[in-house]
This record gives sequence, C-alpha cells and structure tokens, in this order.
Amino acid sequence: MNLNLHNYDLIIINSSAGKDSLVAKYEVHRVATEQNYDIDKIIVSHQDLGAMEWKGTKELVATQSSYFGFNTVYSKRRNKAGYEETLLEYAERRGKWASNNQRWCTSDYKRAPGARIVTALTKDLGECKVLYVFGFRAEESPSRAKKLEFKLNSMLTTKKRTVYDWLPVHNWSTEKVWHIIKSNNLPYHFAYDLGMPRLSCCFCIFSPFNALVIAGIHNPELLDQYIEVEEKINHTFKADCSLASVKEAIQKGYKPKVVENWRM
Repeated sequence: MNLNLHNYDLIIINSSAGKDSLVAKYEVHRVATEQNYDIDKIIVSHQDLGAMEWKGTKELVATQSSYFGFNTVYSKRRNKAGYEETLLEYAERRGKWASNNQRWCTSDYKRAPGARIVTALTKDLGECKVLYVFGFRAEESPSRAKKLEFKLNSMLTTKKRTVYDWLPVHNWSTEKVWHIIKSNNLPYHFAYDLGMPRLSCCFCIFSPFNALVIAGIHNPELLDQYIEVEEKINHTFKADCSLASVKEAIQKGYKPKVVENWRM
C-alpha cells in the first residue's frame, strides 16, 4: 500500500523493540525518505513493562529509533492514583494471570498507555491527522491475518483528532523480516540469538514450554518472582503449564529445543 505521509500531521510508531516493530520503523523511514517527509514528525512509542521485559529492551528501543533519526517516548501502566503497578502486582491483586480470553496484559499495559501517548502528543496540535503504526504481521496468527493494513482507529479518533492504523509490514514473511534486519545491520535484541522467536514479555502467557525454559535460564531471578506470585494466587501461569514446572525442568538440565513462533 502506498500512503502519502504528507496527509498526516504526526506519525507514531508503536515499538516493543522486537523484530517486527524494528522493520516497521525501517519501512516508515524508507517511505518518509522517498517522500521527503519531515523525520521530526515521526515519534516512536514504547510501553515500558519494566522488569517484565527482557533486559535491555527499553534501551534498545531508543537505539533503534536513533538509528533512523526518530525520537522516542515512553509510557507505563498506572492506576487512577498514579501508581505504576507492575504486571506481577496486578496479577496478584486480580488473583489470576492473563489468558487468551482475558488479555489484560495487552489492554492495560500496552493499548491504554499507548493511547495516553497519542493524547499527549496531539493535545497542542488542534485539528490533526495521525498515522498510528504497528508491526503486526499476518503470518503471526489467524487473528492478526484478519487485521486490515489500513483503517480508521475509531477508539482514538476524536472531534479534533483523526487517527488511522497502518500495518506497513503486514504481508511480510519472517524470512523477509530477517533479511532486511541482517542485510541492513539493524540493531536487534540478543534474545533472538538465544532461541526466542518473539520479543514480548519475558514470560508470555502464549509462550510454548521451550520458550519459557529459555527465558527462565536467562532470567532466573525474574522466574522466581513469577513462581512466588503463582504460588500466592494458586493459579498456574498457563492452564497446561506452571512456571514451577519450568524451573524444575531447568534444574534437571532440560535442554530446550528449537522454538516455533507462537500465536498472538
């Protein structure tokens, strides 16, 4: 899809620092360069999950953004009192982990903080049009395959602000993603070299067992914190898998196999 970026007063790229949001930045930069669009109008937005993220994620977002000349803004989930409640605190208070049917990890820790960034960046623009960019790819899952490459975001659109979602790499294959990253020497997270096919929460409710083992091996203290909450609320991290069992496998010397990409 060929978009005229000059139709937009601001472009906000959502970034987890993962491979797909990295190539989304690459593609936006490529189009902006071709169209001579003002780079200063392109902002990268990262929803900071703190210790729940892989180490170095927040710093990597800034490194990736700087590579393309983009500025970066950060946001965190906070409650009505302004307290920045961590994901583990939230799970303990609720008494349950997030699940496919209750994806509060996405709604409360990504979408809502990201929406605050949109509001903050547009409050002084008056009437404006915003291009809201995601690195979602159809290959990732059936639900993401159904997403439109370009559509009005009715949730973020107001009387003065019109927001459109754009998925510039929606039809890209994983092979193309890595070809672009490697051939352009783009800065990516070390977790991929450890065998992780995705970069989301360090311990993701959608992760297969082998991915949880890899994450546990390289983040043992965080694994123990998750297990502590798991025991407190008497609710396993996944319906078919506890993180306690992940730690037990690690202690027994289990060697994780090649991890398939998991559905989101």
